[in-house]
Amino acid sequence: MKHEGHGPVVTESAGAGEVGSYRATLADLPPALDTGNALIDDEHRLLLSVMRNVRSICLDPARFSDCLTCPTTRQAVCERDLVGMLGDLFSFILDHFSTEERIMRDSMMLLTDHDLCEAHVEDHAAIAQKVQEIVSRLDTEHTVERIRELDDLLARWIENHIGLHDLMLVRWLNSEDGARLESRLA
Repeated sequence: MKHEGHGPVVTESAGAGEVGSYRATLADLPPALDTGNALIDDEHRLLLSVMRNVRSICLDPARFSDCLTCPTTRQAVCERDLVGMLGDLFSFILDHFSTEERIMRDSMMLLTDHDLCEAHVEDHAAIAQKVQEIVSRLDTEHTVERIRELDDLLARWIENHIGLHDLMLVRWLNSEDGARLESRLA
């Protein structure tokens, strides 16, 4: 379903696959990125769905270099939809990062593998900053460029961040150290 750029953002009260007031069809997670942690994997599927929705805003993002050839009414619709999705996306990533950082803290990973956690959290901050930079450069005539930038950023996030940091987090949780610490907490 296409987001119409109005209203709610992703919240913890939203169900899996629910973004704001519209229901996202969860995308398949590539096997190489399946961490085995249901909560984290569901959030990653939702991210892939958001990427698919962002790509659908422009009629032909691969062909258009800018939005000047589109009627001004179409430009306004694209910008409105992108602004709404960016709000939803930014809220989602902050919630997702909070979830992962809470898992690190609650599992005691933060105490035992501080450097690994610090690199993970720093990567979260860099991703959030890049989304904010894209938002700050929004304008009606260049929405398609922002869509491509966002798509590139999210694709790199999927490949690099999830493929490295999130897989390491779940491996740590499933390791002897993670299991031993969790059993002490139970």
